[in-house]
Formats: sequence, structure tokens, C-alpha cells
Amino acid sequence: MTIRTILLILMLSLPAAHLKAQPKEDAPQRSHLDFEREGIKAMQEARYADAINAFGEYIERRPNSFVGYYNLAAALSKNGNIEQSTQAMTKAITIGFTDKEQVLRDPDLAALRQTEFFTSLMGSWDAVLQARREHDLAFISRLITRKMQSRTSERYKIELVSAHGAVETDEALKEMDLLADWAIDLLFVDQRDPSMLEDLPWVMVALPDQRGFLSWAITVFGPAVRGNISSVGGAYEHQNRRLVAQDLGATYRHEFIHLLHWRDMNARGQVHAPWIQEGLASLVEDYDMAEGKLIPVASWRTNIVKRLLEVRRLGSIEKLASTPMQQFTSNRPLAKYAQARAVMLYLLDLKLLDKFYQAYLESYTQDPTGIKAIEQTLGKEIDAIENDYRAWVSSLKTVPETGADLNATLGIGIENGTGDGVLVTNLPGSSRRRTGLHTQEVITAINNRPTRDLHEFIRVLGDFTAGQTVTLSTRRGTKHHQREVKLLDR
Repeated sequence: MTIRTILLILMLSLPAAHLKAQPKEDAPQRSHLDFEREGIKAMQEARYADAINAFGEYIERRPNSFVGYYNLAAALSKNGNIEQSTQAMTKAITIGFTDKEQVLRDPDLAALRQTEFFTSLMGSWDAVLQARREHDLAFISRLITRKMQSRTSERYKIELVSAHGAVETDEALKEMDLLADWAIDLLFVDQRDPSMLEDLPWVMVALPDQRGFLSWAITVFGPAVRGNISSVGGAYEHQNRRLVAQDLGATYRHEFIHLLHWRDMNARGQVHAPWIQEGLASLVEDYDMAEGKLIPVASWRTNIVKRLLEVRRLGSIEKLASTPMQQFTSNRPLAKYAQARAVMLYLLDLKLLDKFYQAYLESYTQDPTGIKAIEQTLGKEIDAIENDYRAWVSSLKTVPETGADLNATLGIGIENGTGDGVLVTNLPGSSRRRTGLHTQEVITAINNRPTRDLHEFIRVLGDFTAGQTVTLSTRRGTKHHQREVKLLDR
């Protein structure tokens, strides 16, 4: 059953036409964001007719986004235009709106919630979600331009499609379980209850090949991304409930935590500070395992923080916490991501990250920056916390970042591969006979520790010394191997 069929069943009595704003002369000069801001301000000032016009202009510029239609439905509801509000909400759902919690708690939709339409909609929500699941899965499968692997996680309501092989796709699914176990046990505790997911939409996760990834990146970031695709690892698009990643390592892990975090924020009606969102997501980019549990560790990001501290350019936690998302991601983002991760790693090292997160949830309304929560958790003023944190940063070990930092080497040439590991590019001298490797073979793990990219490969290799024998997990074409290799002195 298609989404169109379900909505027709729900709303047989509604007019077929949907609302469409008429283009205005100033359309080329003003963006959809201008009209969104204008509409929100008008709603806050109870100028509902003005809000209706502004959201109509938004729709004219972004006709395929449910955001404009949802906002328009809210404005029409407040203005008493219930039939038109119903039409706008119908359109929003038809093109992707699936947030039941939002529509239930939004005060601007109070009048709409009194209608027979709304009662029917709530009673048929499972059918709406299933139709949206089928639609979104068909859409995201188009990103896989070669033989596709697909997996379903009923536990987390996730559909996974992949251009990687069966083994790599299975590993991606296992990694999802590993990350979720860590994050839900420590932070997003409400998601332990399977019933929390009942009314939530399915999320699509795509691990495409380079062609499919470029196609997606252009639609999200614009045509200019063509010349700089290596700088885009992927993203979680929360409005579309879609995660796309170019690799099976740091990006995939980072964005999956965003997925879980957004579910938690949505359930609470909160949007957390950028440093908390990005700090938590960055934590799992680099980890080791201990007694079957995921342990985030120091990484190239903590190296950045150490260097900033050494040259006296490390900003304060208080300044970081007050940084808005646009500035966080555009103004020295490497430094901000690095510090956000370091502060979270500091709290984790103190075994207080879970208490901090719970304190933040409780104090969010009073202080969305998180400073009050961190002071409450540590029992200190922020200045004292800053001093202790900087001392901790200074004590961190420096993690190898290049081959020159290593004590041991495989004695081969490598570079980043296509997402599942590092690519063997050169086998000088007798290294082919010594290692058993071939050029274009991919090293996916050392002693079962993933090595999905150069950063991770070098960090893992940095824990070994010359003379030790390690087990390399490799992929050559579609064949997987285990190779015992003795490490050389660099």
C-alpha cells in the first residue's frame, strides 16, 4: 500500500487540491530561510495571516520540503482555517513528515487536534510509518549504483543498504549494535524500552559507492561539492531520517550516534547545544575494546587540543558551550570538534559522562549551553573545572598521526581506501613475499581492531613494537584473508 493510498483512506472527505503559494516579484532575491524566519517571528507575535503568507513563500521556494507545509498547517490552525490546515498537514505527511511526538505536543496545532481528521490520522499511524518506510527505502536504494546488500534492524527500526560486500555490510550492522549498546546503556537510557520506538519512523542508512555518494552529496551540499568530495564524510539528515556515510569507520560511527541522540532529543522536545551533539558523536570515532565493551580513546583530535593548549590558543569550555551551530561548523571547526570531543572524553574518564548528560536534560530549560550541568556534575565553578580539564589535557598521551610517529612498520606503502580499510599501494623489495600481501589489497583490521582509514590504522599500529607479529585482516577483491606479519623497526 502506497503513502498516497493510505492518505486517501484517511482523508476521503478532503478536497483534492493542496495549498500552493503564488510566486512574488521578490522571489529571486529572498531565500526560503528568510521566509521561515519571518513566519516564525509572525507566529510569536500572533500575526497569523502574515505567518501564513511567509510559509506560503517558503513552500514556493522549497516545494518538496515538508517543513513549510507543517509550519503552514500550524499557522492555519492558529488562524482558525481548519480545513486548509488539514490540507497542509496532509501534504506535509505525504512528502515526509513523520514526527508523531511533535504533532501531539505542538501548541499551535491544538485546534487541528480536535478534528476527525486528526483522530483518523493517529489511529492509522502505523500504516503511515510503513508506507513512509517503503518509500524511503526505495529512494535511498537508488544511491547504490552497483550490486546492493541490504539489512534490517528491527531492534532499532533501521534499514541498511550498502554497496560494500556481504562481509563488510554484516560488520557495519554489528558495529551499529556495538555503538547502540554503548550509547543507550550510558546516555540514551529511555531507548532501552522497545516501546519507545513504536511510533517513531524508520531510519534509512546508506553506505554507497563513490558515484552514489557524490549524487547524494550534490543534493545536500550543492554542486560546489564536486571539487571537494574528500572533505565530506557523510551526514545524518534528521528531517529526512537518513544517514549516508562514505566509510565504515569514523564517519559512520559519528553519524550513527547523531541518529540515536536526535531520537532522544525529539522525545524530550529539546535541541542540545552543538558542542554536546558533536562531542558525543565524536567520542566513538576512535575506540578500543576491553572485556567486550567499547572504550573511547585519545586520538588525533585530542592531539589538536594538546597543541592548542601548548601554544595558549585553547578556548575556554564556557566559550565553546555558547557557540551556535553555524559558527561551530564554519569557524575553525577542527578545533571546535576536537575540544568538544576532549571535554566529553574528560567526563567519561572521570566516570561522570552519564551523570552530566542526565543533569543537562534536567537543567536544559534553565541553561541550554550545559555549563550549569557540568558545574553541578563536578561540584565546582567553571573556572576550577577549566583548570582541572587543562591539566588532564596536558597529561594525555600524544597519539601517532603519521608513519614518522611509529616505532614499528609493515614496510609497505598504503593510502586511504574506499571506506572499509587502507589500501596497499606499494610493496618494495621482498615485502610481498614477507607479508603475503598484494597491491590493491585492503587492510581492514590489525589483531581484530578495525583500521578503516589512515588515522585509525596509524593509531592502532602505534600500540605495537618492532619484532611483534600481528594478524592482518584483509580483503582482496571479494575474498577475505588473515595474514600473520612480523613488524619491522621503522
